[in-house]
Amino acid sequence: MGEELNFDELINSEHLTVIDFSATWCMPCRMLKPIIHRVAENFDHVDFFEIDIDENEEIAKRYRIFSVPTLLCFKKGKKIDSLVGLNSAETIEDFINKCDQVDVDKL
Repeated sequence: MGEELNFDELINSEHLTVIDFSATWCMPCRMLKPIIHRVAENFDHVDFFEIDIDENEEIAKRYRIFSVPTLLCFKKGKKIDSLVGLNSAETIEDFINKCDQVDVDKL
């Protein structure tokens, strides 16, 4: 219960928030981690967090995470979009830029 409350606090930020849903046993997740770190350096106005689906099953169920890695973008508590799989830094940057342009008040 406490973890979900903290998760809700994370995604309710005024900033764009990118959640990386992953698992320790997932090789593509491990390969994505350094890519996310590099991408994060280019987006100082975006908050990045990693959620292990095995340690946070309720949150994974809540957002229907069936494959890892999965990136979800949130702003003001609203889910904007998702990106599934091991992707290049360029694809992830395009995804974040697209999410950043969405007016969440119109969702």
